Amino acid sequence: MLKVLGCIMIIFASTGMGFIYGEGFKKRVKQLMEIQRCINQLQNEIMYTHTPLPAAILNTASKSTDPVKSVFEDISSMLHDNSVDNVYEAFKCAFECKRESLSLKDEDIAAVLDLSKTLGESDIEGQKSMFLLTLHNIKNQIEVSKIAVDKNLKMYRCLGFSLGAVIVIISV
Repeated sequence: MLKVLGCIMIIFASTGMGFIYGEGFKKRVKQLMEIQRCINQLQNEIMYTHTPLPAAILNTASKSTDPVKSVFEDISSMLHDNSVDNVYEAFKCAFECKRESLSLKDEDIAAVLDLSKTLGESDIEGQKSMFLLTLHNIKNQIEVSKIAVDKNLKMYRCLGFSLGAVIVIISV
């Protein structure tokens, strides 16, 4: 009886691990879509309402969801308090501090950091073209991550169950 209970626990645990690992792919897509929406919002705040950058980033944060919300709140706070030298440092520091809670890859963060290098440094047209380039890069990352979800989600779920079944068969 204990053997059967142990085997069931092993299968459930390994299947759960497969589901948890697979969910990381879905989180990345959701977070990238949230960042895309935030960048659109930020673009509107800067281009059309001419809101100062710290306030525009804070307004964007108030309309987003965690963990992206906390990243933008940190950026706004750093810019408002003048605790960093430029916008790029604020973005970089905020993304590094929240790295654990984000499911983003380095190339996802790099696309946003490229935008931050020019925010507040150029005229409206220059910023407009950088926003378009950043949105295009993030859209490409979303497409890549959706392909990864389609390809890997089911595989990791099945792999978790299969690994548990192999462990049970070997141990019995």
